[in-house]
Amino acid sequence: MAPRGLEALAVYRGSPDSLRPLASEAAVFTVVIGSTRTSTVPGVSIAGATPEATLLTPTLDVEYLLAGRPLSLDVIPVTPEGIPTPALVTRASLGLAGDVPALVVDAGAHAAPRVPHVALPSRRVGERIDTGHALPEGTAERLYGEARLLGQQLGRGHVVVIGESIPGGTTVAMAIMEGLGYRARGLVSSAGPENPHDLKWSLASRGLEASGLIGKRGEPFRVVDAVGDPVHVSVAGLAAGALEAGSPLVVLAGGTQMAAAAAILDRLGVHPGGRLALVTTRWLVEDPTSDILALVDQLGIEVTLAAAPLDFSGARYEGLKYYERGYVKEGVGAGAAAALAMARRGLGPEDVLRAVEAEYERVKGARL
Repeated sequence: MAPRGLEALAVYRGSPDSLRPLASEAAVFTVVIGSTRTSTVPGVSIAGATPEATLLTPTLDVEYLLAGRPLSLDVIPVTPEGIPTPALVTRASLGLAGDVPALVVDAGAHAAPRVPHVALPSRRVGERIDTGHALPEGTAERLYGEARLLGQQLGRGHVVVIGESIPGGTTVAMAIMEGLGYRARGLVSSAGPENPHDLKWSLASRGLEASGLIGKRGEPFRVVDAVGDPVHVSVAGLAAGALEAGSPLVVLAGGTQMAAAAAILDRLGVHPGGRLALVTTRWLVEDPTSDILALVDQLGIEVTLAAAPLDFSGARYEGLKYYERGYVKEGVGAGAAAALAMARRGLGPEDVLRAVEAEYERVKGARL
């Protein structure tokens, strides 16, 4: 019989025992949203029907996640091929988990979501990273501090799961990690099967050059102000605050973008004490166009890396089968949400698929 529950999760780095709080401790699921105009560069992101539409995707994602339908625009976020947002997996999985509340954190979305959320006071949309001036000076440090305060409240007695939605985020993640002195060129993922590494590096290297950071190990907040966005540093702040408050486990819920958030924590000297995990999907870890293991292995802090072994090859809908062909892979905390459902309810990946199919049917029936 195939493993179920916590035992079904694939652990690639760190100790499986560190993940046990997923199954038994009170938890809160957060999604940090923001926009970067880097996503409007043609070819950078397919997380929207057009490059300009990617700016609204984070807002639509969390509106759908909480309300069951987008409110700012009457359409579910899709790729140009019509593949649905990973928020579909997240919503279905949290429905299975049953006892995990979701909280939206706006760090700088292009449009504020029309659902209840926490808005960081210094929130703002990120500019293109190739300018070398992605955020006004001092913004990264303020966002980190504000998110850290929020994390300190959420982390009291709770597992804190931190997902994200920011199209173009892997390009920015690469720039952040390179600016911090890690090797990230050619290692970050993409929402499509063809990963535009050359385009990503072109944008990142121009931004690093313009800011005087090319080939250097920059101070974290300066790097984020130069070639970052509002989300990665806010995720890091949330995680730091939750760890300080004694959270039994803080989960960075995402793919290679979360390696950049962990890198910020590493360079800021945060010590997780075995309570930090990066949980994603099998699709992301097995992606031949990226290497999350190589990114995590460069970190100076201990991070447990695990994945939910989702398999949509037998899905009843073609849009879901695309996940097995290298599309989407991760986002809106999909992998960690599935892991939560499996761990807390003793489920297998086939149970998650059935819930995702049911949600897909509901969405199609509602003609959103």
